[in-house]
Amino acid sequence: MRERKGGIHRFVNWTEIAAAVLLAALTTVVTAEVAGRYLLNQPIAMSNELTQLLFPWMIYVAAIAVTRDDAHLSVSYFRDRMPYAAQKGLYLFSKAVMLIFSLALVYSSWLYIGNVSSQVMPVMRISRGWLSASVTLSFLLVSIILIYQIVMIAQNKMPVPREEDQVDAVDHDR
Repeated sequence: MRERKGGIHRFVNWTEIAAAVLLAALTTVVTAEVAGRYLLNQPIAMSNELTQLLFPWMIYVAAIAVTRDDAHLSVSYFRDRMPYAAQKGLYLFSKAVMLIFSLALVYSSWLYIGNVSSQVMPVMRISRGWLSASVTLSFLLVSIILIYQIVMIAQNKMPVPREEDQVDAVDHDR
């Protein structure tokens, strides 16, 4: 497992904490909504909109740590059977594709925020732009992490992960 002492890793650790706090808040809101609706027969007015805001923020903030840890789904069967130079090339290529996709999401979500920023959520009275801002912010940070990883791979400071390493990392999470 890679050491995580640099500034970028410390920052991503904070995003993991933020995602956990958002998950706790989401769980609390949904639990309160269910209890209010079915036990007290009194639904909470803003719980639906709050859930609509918390869920994407939690998912996209967590995506930052997933990117740093290479914890996303991947199929590496064929890559793992190639010479290391080819593995490194494919790994760099996959990071470049991810970077292009991330930058496209940043751009398109930024444009989308401009289109919906004047729309106001009826109960909470805040802009719908806050919903889409989760995509813009998180994929901007994902792009920064991907650029960092591409540089590290090119400088041979970040090895191509092996399937065994990924399985071992999952086993240690228990």
